[in-house]
This record gives sequence, C-alpha cells and structure tokens, in this order.
Amino acid sequence: MMKKIKNTLRIGLGVMVCSLFLQTTILPPENGYADVTQLSMGTATVGGFFYNVGAPVAQCINKNLPEVNVTAEFTEGSVENLRLIQKKKMHLAVISPMIGFFAAKGTEMFKKSGTVNFRVLARLLPNGNIWTTLKSNTTIKTIRDLRGKKVGVGTGGIGVMARMQLAVHGIDDKKDIKPFYLATGALADALKDGSVDASFLTEELAEMVTATHEIRVIPWLEEDRAKYIDKNPYFGAFSYPPNTFKGVDYEVQTVDNGIQLIADADMSDDMAYKLSKTVVENIDCMGKIFAPAKALKPEWMASELGNPFHPGSLKYFKDKGLKK
Repeated sequence: MMKKIKNTLRIGLGVMVCSLFLQTTILPPENGYADVTQLSMGTATVGGFFYNVGAPVAQCINKNLPEVNVTAEFTEGSVENLRLIQKKKMHLAVISPMIGFFAAKGTEMFKKSGTVNFRVLARLLPNGNIWTTLKSNTTIKTIRDLRGKKVGVGTGGIGVMARMQLAVHGIDDKKDIKPFYLATGALADALKDGSVDASFLTEELAEMVTATHEIRVIPWLEEDRAKYIDKNPYFGAFSYPPNTFKGVDYEVQTVDNGIQLIADADMSDDMAYKLSKTVVENIDCMGKIFAPAKALKPEWMASELGNPFHPGSLKYFKDKGLKK
C-alpha cells in the first residue's frame, strides 16, 4: 500500500513539474497572453455617437491585440470620462477635444476639480454640426444671413458650439437672432414644421430631415473657418463632399468638433504605441461594425486637435511617417 502511495506521489510530482516546465518554457505569458491587461474605456450614453464610435474601437483592439481586453462602458460623456480618468477609475476614453482642452487647463467645468492629466492616442471620426435651412428659404445663403432670423441653437454642449460659431460671424445669439434653445432632436422637428428658419443639426438629423423635406446646408467661408480654428485649436477643418445629403449637390465646408481616443498620461509608452498601432491599422475592422468608420484615414488619425499625443503614440506615428 505504501509503495502504491509513493508511486502515485512520484507520478503526481512529475506531472506538476512537466506542467510548470511547459508554462515557463513553451508557453510564456508574453507569448501566450496568459496575463491579459484589462482596460476600461468611457464612451457616452446608450445609442450616443461616442458609444457608437467607441464600441467598435474596443472590439477591434480586443480582436487584434490579444494581450489586451478593453471594455467600452456607458457614461455621461466627455466630462464624466475625464473626471474618471482623473480619479484613476478609467484607463481610456472617447472625448470631445474642446472638453479635453478645458480639462487639461483646469478651466470651465474643471475649475473646481483641477487639471486632468491625459494624452491622445488617435483622432477618430469627424463630428460636425451643420447650419441647415429648408431649400424653400431663399433668404439664407451664408451663416451671416442668420441675423434677424428664428434660429434653433440647441442646449448643452451643442448650444455652446452653436453660440461660438455665431459669435465668430458677428452674431450675438441674444441680440441678433430669435434663439430657440431646444433639445437636439427637437431642432430638426422645429425646422421641419417651420418654427425656425434654420437649425444647428448633427449630420444624422440633417439626413432625417431630407427624408421629408428639401434642405440647404449652409457652408462656412474659408476665411471665417480659418480664423475660428486659429482662435480655437481644439476644432478642425472638415468638408462634406457633394451629395452627402440628399439634394445638396455642392461641397459643404464646416468645422469638425472632433472626437479623440485618449488615455491616462501614466500609461506606458509601449502600451500607448500598441493601442495606437492597433486602432490605426484596423480601420477595416471598425468599418465592418460601424460603417462611418470606413472613411477614416491614418493621416487623419495622426492629426492634432488642441491636445497633445501620448509619447508612445507619437513614436508610432513617426515610425509610420505620419508625423515628423
């Protein structure tokens, strides 16, 4: 009996040693991804554009970078994402560059909480709002023509951007127009039913209006756009090609409010390099999940909007010849 026990122990010990040998010499963690780095990513509310962008980013990182697992989480958007990063409760986030700029400086909504130390991994999809009127309204051809009109300005962040854009055209929203501070979806309804002469719409809402009405999208003049971006470096230039919107057969110059994928500044250079590389080199993967992502280009993703890149990401873009 004792002999049998000794033999059993000897066999068991041999199996354990072999197992350890295999783990340490044949399948090391760095090659077999036994140790997966878990990263949380803040996006926005359910159905929000930032979540629609962020979720494919997370899925494609997970598919193409096996040693990392990113979880896209629902949040209240840019402000909450940045505060979570500040508190070390979030590793990655999808944000508006303007809100990020305020966070980095500790201004506006971050005056009390202080600066947030983050860095950019990549610029994501363009995120434009467009001044839209009905085609039947022939009195509005430029943004300056909104003076004296009934205008859907919006609330929250959209309202802030609308007022900023009006101001650069010399229009005070409280003095020079009759403003309608409506929720985002209501801006389209007000345009359709004639409550306003023009509205500040998202691309998606403008497309919805074209299902029942003919529209005119009001383009920026290049000199006005250049002046605006020079003053507010967290915005960028973007133009919608002709026929992006039904019945709009001309190019529409507008401003890109931007979307950036960011990380805690404490992230290692190596991890930031890998994440940027994986996102930029898997545009096709993201496009299969969220069709608008097909329009992304590496050069676009390497361009800046007010906030600095992570050193690891910067190294990747330099290695690829996308930055000097």
